[in-house]
Amino acid sequence: MRKKTEIILTGLISFLMFNVTAFGIDPNDNIMRNDHDTLLIGVITELDDDEVVIEAIDYIISAYDLFEGAAQRQLRPEVVRVANNEQMSGFNLDDYVLASLNQEGELFVIAWGIYRIDQVDELDWQVWRVEADEITSIILSDFVNQEGRYTYSIRQDGTIVRHQGDAEIIIYDPDPPTEIQPRTDEEDETDEEIVERENEDDGSSIAPVYVLSSIAFCGLVLAGGWMYFKKSKEL
Repeated sequence: MRKKTEIILTGLISFLMFNVTAFGIDPNDNIMRNDHDTLLIGVITELDDDEVVIEAIDYIISAYDLFEGAAQRQLRPEVVRVANNEQMSGFNLDDYVLASLNQEGELFVIAWGIYRIDQVDELDWQVWRVEADEITSIILSDFVNQEGRYTYSIRQDGTIVRHQGDAEIIIYDPDPPTEIQPRTDEEDETDEEIVERENEDDGSSIAPVYVLSSIAFCGLVLAGGWMYFKKSKEL
């Protein structure tokens, strides 16, 4: 009995461990569900060994809160001063960034990440591409450009889906349909056209034989008529 109980408990613990791992929240979930004091788009205006100054130009507030019902600050600072550390390495003056930040005193610290972003369309400054690994870039770029209105999921085959009300919009398909190759002139013919063309070919080959046969038949008739007329005259 004791051994059976131990087996059941081991199985239950394994099950719980698996599910905690499988459904754990990654940083992207936190970024897209307001787990910070502010999520802003800004440009780096000052940068030294101690601080990085970011001037805000827009803010993203998700419609889906990670802690529903809990008060979230969602600050809208015009300028933030961020402590310069290893997370800020690689950034330069005039870089546009997407920054998830928490406030600590007069400074801000990075909460769930800071990413360089590019304008995809120079005519529309709200069209952004977040620089990250492929999957993160696709999801965060769409999240930012959709102004935080939707949630996202990744299917087992790698397809990325935007949940837009009751609709599921595929924003990334890892295995898109194969491009259809252009057909040749011969391939452009329908089956009916091919049959009709073949019938025309058959008719053209029969026509000369039919004409020759008709001429030969007429010749035999004329020859028979002439012989009959000649024999009748002799009689």
